[in-house]
Amino acid sequence: MIKVLIDEDACVGCALCVDECPTDVFEFDEEKSLPFVKRENECFGCFSCSEVCPAEAITHEGAELSRNFYHDNYALDLAAKLTPGTSQTSDVTDKVEQQKALDDLGIRLLSIAAVFRHTLGGSMPAVGTMAGRTLANQLPRYQVPESFTEVLEMASKQFNPSWDLNFTIEADQLTITTKTCFIRELCIKEGIELGGDLCVLFYNNLAGYLGKMSGMRLKLESMEPGSDQCQYRVKTFAPIKR
Repeated sequence: MIKVLIDEDACVGCALCVDECPTDVFEFDEEKSLPFVKRENECFGCFSCSEVCPAEAITHEGAELSRNFYHDNYALDLAAKLTPGTSQTSDVTDKVEQQKALDDLGIRLLSIAAVFRHTLGGSMPAVGTMAGRTLANQLPRYQVPESFTEVLEMASKQFNPSWDLNFTIEADQLTITTKTCFIRELCIKEGIELGGDLCVLFYNNLAGYLGKMSGMRLKLESMEPGSDQCQYRVKTFAPIKR
């Protein structure tokens, strides 16, 4: 039998697990603003709840999880030699063309965010989280990150130059500061209030990436958007030992 566990300290009370579970394992306690396991014997291990959970507060015991595999230098080099042809890349250096591309991307992002908000409502942050986890799975890594600090360093490099990310850790508190931010520039240009749907999607995308890469669980405590920089204050929870 699969045992379903909820970390109530990490849970953000979004109730996505209640909505997503195909066998109605969960119910929501309105007084506590937390879900609880009502019908554990109905769980068949689809992991919909844990995948959709933005705080990664749900785990399962008695169920086999898939593994993440990482590429090393030898494997990447061998794959390159076995791949026929050469990859073609283009470097757009013309400033006018760059601006046109950014404008087009900005319109697409705004449209997507509006559709997500209309169709998903409060479930929209989960889209960003799942996108970040997918990104973490698909990006090539040379080795498994040995620490959360190493994951943060990798994120700073991989999200650059669209986002200039700076991380500060004190005990279980993580402060994320974004200076250069493509989304902020887009919002200011279009006259959109900072801290809206695009900012929510960005943070949850980053949190999904960091969580998947490190196993750490992140809970957003506050967001302070600004015209020069934005800050996200996050509480971290250690990975759950499986």
